[in-house]
Amino acid sequence: MRILIIADIHANLVALESVLAAAGTVDDVWCLGDIVGYGPRPRECVERVRSIATEVSVVGNHDWACLGRAALEGFNPIAQYALRWTIAQLGREHLAYLEGLPNRVISGACTVVHGSPRNPVWEYVYNAHLAAVNFNYFDTAICFFGHTHVPFVIREREALRGLPPYAPRHGDRIQLGDDRYMINPGAVGQPRDGDPRAAYAIFDPDEGVVSFHRAHYAIEQVQEDMRTAGLPEPLIRRLALGV
Repeated sequence: MRILIIADIHANLVALESVLAAAGTVDDVWCLGDIVGYGPRPRECVERVRSIATEVSVVGNHDWACLGRAALEGFNPIAQYALRWTIAQLGREHLAYLEGLPNRVISGACTVVHGSPRNPVWEYVYNAHLAAVNFNYFDTAICFFGHTHVPFVIREREALRGLPPYAPRHGDRIQLGDDRYMINPGAVGQPRDGDPRAAYAIFDPDEGVVSFHRAHYAIEQVQEDMRTAGLPEPLIRRLALGV
């Protein structure tokens, strides 16, 4: 069984379509939140995710902000501008879909959240200490999460010892053992690990394997669409840098 794990699409439809093409045939798609925000195609991304991630899809902090469930003042000024623009683009049916997303899903041996098990929408997990704390907040063997825009793998035993997380690269294949894991596939729409390619993971629960991948996409096309929409220049430039 092949499950496509995607996170932090951020209204980047071109990146999303490139990931779907690169992933090939999959049995399911799990979306870890932040479908919208920052990018130029929020409506289309909501519609696409709604059609492909039919069983497992959770809400992110940018999704919440578009629903008025998170104060825009909690975001930096550039993100605030992009969110106000995004809210103006979304129709009633798009908002209804985002409103219906849970902040946590348990599917088999996996817990799925956007931020962390402790705070599913907001908390960033980016080091061993935060991971060690969060292992206390889920009972399954694996937690898939997003939010940081950086691929990340850590085992519970490593986290408790304070060992640094593993930063998977394109093509890495992780054979899961008898430990528990926290896993971030990286970001589809706005990677921040220095690699501008769209990031995703493939999870095979039958084989106990998670593989990490990157997909090239037409960054210049997305940047042009963002400029046409009047989105902030720092958001446009960062796509090519992967930061």
